[in-house]
Amino acid sequence: MKLYYEAKETSEEEPEFIRVDITDMTDEEKADTLKAIKDVMAGKTYRLTEHTCCHDGDPQSTPCVMVEI
Repeated sequence: MKLYYEAKETSEEEPEFIRVDITDMTDEEKADTLKAIKDVMAGKTYRLTEHTCCHDGDPQSTPCVMVEI
């Protein structure tokens, strides 16, 4: 299982997309990463999610869980 922060711009034809693997990060590293993502996406309309990827390459296993931040 992997854990990601993802940000996807919602208002553009070719949206900017950011995905950062936070699986092994400390809480402090996660907070810093989240801040950095928000800094990059500043001024844009975007959706920010925490993505728990449960299938790790096996599409037949448990579905991913996406939680909006």
